[in-house]
Amino acid sequence: METYSINAESRTIGGKGDVRKARAKGSTPGVIYRAGEAAVAVGFDGAALSAIFRKSNDPNTIVQINLGGQNFPCLIREIQRNPLSRRVEHVDFHHVKPGERVRVRVAVTTSGRAAGVRAGGQLRLLARAVNLMCDSYQVPASVNIDVTSLETGRFIKASQLELPEGASIMFAQDFNVVTVEGKVKEEVVADAAPAAGGTAAPAGKAAAGKAAPAGKAAPAKAAAAKAPAKK
Repeated sequence: METYSINAESRTIGGKGDVRKARAKGSTPGVIYRAGEAAVAVGFDGAALSAIFRKSNDPNTIVQINLGGQNFPCLIREIQRNPLSRRVEHVDFHHVKPGERVRVRVAVTTSGRAAGVRAGGQLRLLARAVNLMCDSYQVPASVNIDVTSLETGRFIKASQLELPEGASIMFAQDFNVVTVEGKVKEEVVADAAPAAGGTAAPAGKAAAGKAAPAGKAAPAKAAAAKAPAKK
C-alpha cells in the first residue's frame, strides 16, 4: 500500500474570516482526529495536498502528516470541496496505527466477460462500493469480482465476494452486487389469416347483399304482366 507525506502546521480555530484569509494565502485547513485524545487543528500547503489526492486517486490512502517533528499516519475521513472550482477547502484525517482495524468504503470492480453477456445480455453493477473492516495499513484499492461464469438473470451477492486476507465485509442485510440482465424481446402480434379463396369480409358487414329490415316483408314482384281486359 503506497503512502504519501506532507508537512502541516498547527492552527488556532477561529471564525470564518480567519479561514478565508488562510485559504487566500494558499493554506488548506484540516483536523486530525485521534481516538481517545483531543483533535488537532492543522493547516496544509494547498497545492501539496491537492497533488497527493491527484496522484493517489484513492480516498483510502495513508497520508503521513509531519506536525512539529511528530509523525501522524492518517486515513482521509472527509474532504470538502468547492462545488464550482472543486478546490479542496477542508480535510478531516483519522490518525491510525499499524494493526488497527478500521472501517473503509472500497470500490467494486469486475473482470472477465460474463457468460450472460456472451449470450447477448448486459452486465449491471448494482453496488459500486462496499464497506469493509480491515487493517489500516492493508486497505485494498478495490474489491474485484470475476464475472466470467455469471449467467443471465443470476446475481453475485455481497456475502459471496472474495476479500483480501484479514478483511471482512459489513452489511446489515445481504445484498446483490452484480447481475446480467437479458435482452427485452418485442412481442409481435400476427395479422389474422385471410379466408381460403378470398379476402375476409370487414367486421360488421355482411358478405353478400343486405338483409331486409326487421318486421317488414320484402315487396312482391309480379311474375308476368297483367293481361288486357276482354271487351
